[in-house]
Amino acid sequence: MKKNKTILSVVTPVFNESNTVIELLNRVYNLKSDLFEKEMIVIESNSTDGSRKLVQNFIKKHPSIRLLLESKPRGKSSAVRKGIKAAKGDIIIIQDADLEYDVNDYDKLVRPIIKGQTAFVLGSRHLREDHSFNWQIRKFKGLEIILAYIMNIGAQIMDLFFNVLYGTHLTDPHTMFKVFKRDLVKQIHLEGEFFELDVELVSKFIRLGYIPIEVPIKYNSRSPHEGKKVRFLRDGIRMIKTIIKYRFLDKKYL
Repeated sequence: MKKNKTILSVVTPVFNESNTVIELLNRVYNLKSDLFEKEMIVIESNSTDGSRKLVQNFIKKHPSIRLLLESKPRGKSSAVRKGIKAAKGDIIIIQDADLEYDVNDYDKLVRPIIKGQTAFVLGSRHLREDHSFNWQIRKFKGLEIILAYIMNIGAQIMDLFFNVLYGTHLTDPHTMFKVFKRDLVKQIHLEGEFFELDVELVSKFIRLGYIPIEVPIKYNSRSPHEGKKVRFLRDGIRMIKTIIKYRFLDKKYL
């Protein structure tokens, strides 16, 4: 890594992603940028589908990648917290091990931070390139079309709920693509264990006055049948509790 160049830490949690993890790691590893150098951190949570062995074999061929092994799965948020704590880069980006989000969006996600326009960026799935709004981001097949419609409606209700409570106008506060200066996480204490970290980070940064810039990104949704792990009711309730908790918690406890 060149010391005079911004270092981007790519934090990738892995659990039961044998169908996509190697393709994803290849895409990140081979990504070239004039804006940054990469630090790749993979957190493998003792998968049951062979993902761990795949990741270990990949990293044997690419030893610059840092691998953190969990003895058992403790939830996505727990894995991400470990990766963030281990990160040494100037900027951190969270990257799931599936292929829903495009690594080719990294440059435009990182650019506003490097230019000094903000310390925090969200990649919005709901913004098209012309910045028009797209509410229907999930497009499943077969009988899951109905589930996709319900999830799209539910996401809009959740986003509205977040914006009303926090006084923001974000189109996608629940996006996975969160990019932020590493120094920001030194100001908060992350607690989430499952998928609620997605909203915990946003809630706490906003409470501390860091309003994110939203950047349109490409998004290729996958259904539960294809391996999507988020559950509408279970994780929706956890996120609602998280949104409420950190809106009213005293700032000194964030």
